[in-house]
Amino acid sequence: MERMRSIVLSFTCSLVCCLAVLVCRAQDALDAVAKAYQQAGYENGEKFLKAGPYVRALFFNERRDEAIAVLEENIRLARKRQDGKYAAYLYGVRALNTFILGDSAQAARYIDSASVFSVRTADRKIKGYVHYCRGWLLARAGREVDAVTTFVEGLRLLENTGAHTYQRSIYSELYAIYANWRATDLQTKYAYLNLGLAVKWKEPSALFDAHMRMGHLYETLTSETGNPSFADSAVRYYRSAIALFEDNPSTMGTSPTDLAHVAINLANLHLNNADTADRRQAEKYARKAIAIADQYGHTQFKAAGYGILSALARSSHQPENAKTYLLAALAAASQETAMNTETLPLIFRNLAELSEEQQEHTEALHYYKQYVAAAEDRFDAEKLELSARLEAQYERAKQQQALGQLRLESAQKEQQLKLMDARAAEQRQAIEVMKLNEENQRQQLAFANLQNQQKEQELAAVQREVALKSRISQTYIILFAVALFMMALLFYAYRQRSKTLTQQRHLHRLEMEQVQQQHEISNLTAMLSGQEQERSRLARDLHDGLGGLLSGTKIELSAVFSRVNDAAAREKVTRSLNQLDAAVNELRRVAHNLMPELLLKYGLTEAIREYCNRMSHGDLEVAAEIVSYTDSLDTNRQVVVYRIIQELVNNAMKHAEAKHILIQLAQADGTLYLTVEDDGKGFDIVTLDGRKSAGIHNVQSRLDYLKGHLNLISEPGMGTTVEIEFPLAQPAKIIQASGS
Repeated sequence: MERMRSIVLSFTCSLVCCLAVLVCRAQDALDAVAKAYQQAGYENGEKFLKAGPYVRALFFNERRDEAIAVLEENIRLARKRQDGKYAAYLYGVRALNTFILGDSAQAARYIDSASVFSVRTADRKIKGYVHYCRGWLLARAGREVDAVTTFVEGLRLLENTGAHTYQRSIYSELYAIYANWRATDLQTKYAYLNLGLAVKWKEPSALFDAHMRMGHLYETLTSETGNPSFADSAVRYYRSAIALFEDNPSTMGTSPTDLAHVAINLANLHLNNADTADRRQAEKYARKAIAIADQYGHTQFKAAGYGILSALARSSHQPENAKTYLLAALAAASQETAMNTETLPLIFRNLAELSEEQQEHTEALHYYKQYVAAAEDRFDAEKLELSARLEAQYERAKQQQALGQLRLESAQKEQQLKLMDARAAEQRQAIEVMKLNEENQRQQLAFANLQNQQKEQELAAVQREVALKSRISQTYIILFAVALFMMALLFYAYRQRSKTLTQQRHLHRLEMEQVQQQHEISNLTAMLSGQEQERSRLARDLHDGLGGLLSGTKIELSAVFSRVNDAAAREKVTRSLNQLDAAVNELRRVAHNLMPELLLKYGLTEAIREYCNRMSHGDLEVAAEIVSYTDSLDTNRQVVVYRIIQELVNNAMKHAEAKHILIQLAQADGTLYLTVEDDGKGFDIVTLDGRKSAGIHNVQSRLDYLKGHLNLISEPGMGTTVEIEFPLAQPAKIIQASGS
């Protein structure tokens, strides 16, 4: 034990020394950026760009007033420049720092100013940075779908600009959003893109951030799949991140609390293994995180570190040390309100279990009550069994002295009613005793006078008896009426309470359903947005890339054709030119299907008519009838309707063997009606399994977004009719669409 304490003391001292070095080097980093800022000049605009890193370093070192003064002075000078890129950049920096200080409304005004000045510059790097700042603010305001759209536009602007720092920042933000959405494929994509940029430019702080995110990615995959190879990858990346930080502390722009975060994650990964070496590693990284958190006042990592040390002590059969660590974790977690809902219930439960193991039932019950109060919505069967066991042990130890403390509210109400009934019964008994005493006194007086006035006493006795019976009857009637009234009042209160609880449960179910619907709409909007953006990108790549290549090939072959004299060779070149024409036409058809440019320019009506003309041929006639439609849909919902028509016509062409297809579009009373009919072979609707039909599934997914309804009519040999209707007004999120 003494040897262990000496080892821990030695490790703690070395870690404190390392932290002191980090603080000193952070000051050196501030001095370096301050020197670079002072040496730069305003003539070429370099000083404006150096102001950003200088302001961030001042904020990091808690010199906020000085940072704001530097920003305001540079913004004042930048606003006078004809090129708006410097003002846009500085307003973006001011927006982020203002949001961090807690003023989100003012941050929104600053980012709007940055957007205004970004219009006055052709610098795509600055435009991309402003989009990054706006996306950052949107993500922290809970508008993650809008943030993703803004980040994607920012990446487009930053292409081929060499602004790898801004690109990495956007990759990190997209990684965090997709991690929150549990979209593992997109999360993995942006983690590897971030790592690729960091490796390419070899910046230590970027490499640290990229390795930290890769560790988090594989830690997430480990928890989802249970694959031990993912856990090994997570440990490898986390250790690489720590090594990078410790080898390059002077060039790290990252907060040391990120190092504490990595240490906690590594400790948790090692804690899950039974190997002794892993447990020593878990203790090492937990103490590292505690020391860093203690230095910088981040109590969430401090509480997590003490929790890991407690788990290690408990597994080593050291209950006193485990409890000491848990109490330290409780003290740290109590200072961080944002962690209470996650950390405090776990700490209280472990304290209750430790106290129970030590036969300290009063203390165990105290901690378990704290656990129940902190996490009453997280009860499960195991916790209820623990509660019952602790209650039983406490009752045996204290001879049933505190039974009423753990009763439910309904049981407490029942006890109160019983107590009220008992008190009423006591009062009734006291009244009866008083009446009996009075009667005895009267009887004694009557008995004394009976000897002298027997007749008078007999008459008086009869009168008293009648009066007594009358009073007793009245008393019983009054008591019965009071009891009946009290019972009715209590029954009414019980009924009102039951109705209130029922209404609350109903409202809770409605709220949960509303949250679920909002979540489904958000997911559907993001999915459709991603599909349309990917279609647009593919159409643009096909049109600009492959289309140009085919056209160039045709020009070269045409030049060769004029110089060929051999008839056979000229025939082959002619066939090649015809095949190239067919390839170009097919390419244009595919690009048009991916993102119809006619729809974006002239609206849904012209797009449908052009689509009918294009799909019609010798064996098939596709016609359109459009009645009273005024192009009142926005462009994005027109794209959704166009996709539905494409899907239904394609289904009819592939499966129905139809000769005629009719598309009808009508608008009336705020509702849009769409009908697609064919004269094909039809099918039996009863045998249709909609869950296995990809076409119907795609139509239904888009129709859910439009808040519409679908009616399918078909019989074998009688063709098929699909009727769709949806409201013109819809408050849902709009899909961002763009042409090729």
